[in-house]
Amino acid sequence: MLVVLKEAKISHEKVTTLSDVNFTVDEGEFVYLIGKVGSGKSSILKTLYAELPLGGGTGEVLGYNLAKMKQRRIAELRRQTGIV
Repeated sequence: MLVVLKEAKISHEKVTTLSDVNFTVDEGEFVYLIGKVGSGKSSILKTLYAELPLGGGTGEVLGYNLAKMKQRRIAELRRQTGIV
């Protein structure tokens, strides 16, 4: 699996946007996030590329553990991901 979130808590500016987020993305899949303004779409993406820290639960992107991501590895993760 390329992306895994389990019981993830997504927060933005100390406000919990989403809680108990669970989803996976496998190789070859295309994923679309749709929803109303303010529903947490951008916050999920920012969490996946480590701009926002994972607020709770577990998350992994391309083998990188989001909960234990060290600052020096963030650039490496971002070079390996593509978000449009």
